[in-house]
Amino acid sequence: MVARMKRILVNAEAHPDALKILEDNGLEPVYVPESDVEGSLEEARDSVGVVANASLSFDEAFFELAPEVKVIGRMGVGYDNVDLEAAGRHGVRVVNTPLSIIEPVAEHTLMLMLALVRRVVVGDREARAAVFRQPSNNPDFELLGKTLGIIGLGRTGLRVARIARLGFEMEIIYHDQRENTEAEEELGARRVELDELLARSDIVTLHVNFSPETEHLIDSVALAKMKRGAYLINVSRGAVVDETALVEVLRSGGIAGAGLDVYEEEPPAADNPLWELPNIIVTPHRAGFSTEGVYGSSMVVEDMVRVLNGEEPRFPVN
Repeated sequence: MVARMKRILVNAEAHPDALKILEDNGLEPVYVPESDVEGSLEEARDSVGVVANASLSFDEAFFELAPEVKVIGRMGVGYDNVDLEAAGRHGVRVVNTPLSIIEPVAEHTLMLMLALVRRVVVGDREARAAVFRQPSNNPDFELLGKTLGIIGLGRTGLRVARIARLGFEMEIIYHDQRENTEAEEELGARRVELDELLARSDIVTLHVNFSPETEHLIDSVALAKMKRGAYLINVSRGAVVDETALVEVLRSGGIAGAGLDVYEEEPPAADNPLWELPNIIVTPHRAGFSTEGVYGSSMVVEDMVRVLNGEEPRFPVN
């Protein structure tokens, strides 16, 4: 009787090369779309690992349901859907791919910044309706020499800072728990308190992990401190921003606009008031995706194999 191969639940859009790596190591990848939560949980019962995105919640209930799981491979950098304490209690290692999403997220951030100030979406819509050279489609200010406030100056925030400083000569100020001497020496960046950043920045961009400390970090009080005419970019996690407060400030003109790739509820409800706002640009939580980014994130399987072979992973979360 041939022994059954150990199974890996693939619950994300992994590159074919990643599936081959699993197979070459005697593992059977079983793909279940992340939208199929029930099917994913059923498959997890017999799996030793999960290639994961953000949809499943890896909590105490999950680990009790799937006692054979030994490793969670989180594609990308975020792991707020993983209860690390519960994982530890069940002897489950968690790994991620913190380097693969740096470039696509940074480029997406700059894309949102440019699309907002150049009013690209409005311009596209009105050009199709033959509405040319009207005040409604006039671009806003140039990025050149403006102040960019970065909340969370980790790897991705630093890449955004480099593009903004070297490409657009923007002044960089940042708020972070840690001082970033590299950014300060190379880019002239200055670390400031959150209130100063909000008050001075022409554009505020968020690059923080989600945690109890960052939940609704940008609330009605914070939004009221932003410059009138400033823009907010969120490519981190939806709950870092109080959406209700954001809708109100955008309706009132307290800030000029916002670029959002993440939301408090994903996907947002059809009646979410965000959809009524003309001064936002929205994308479907795809900032971390690119051809190269998907490939790099898929290589989380290499660390999963290491864990299953009793070796230490390159990028451990716990």
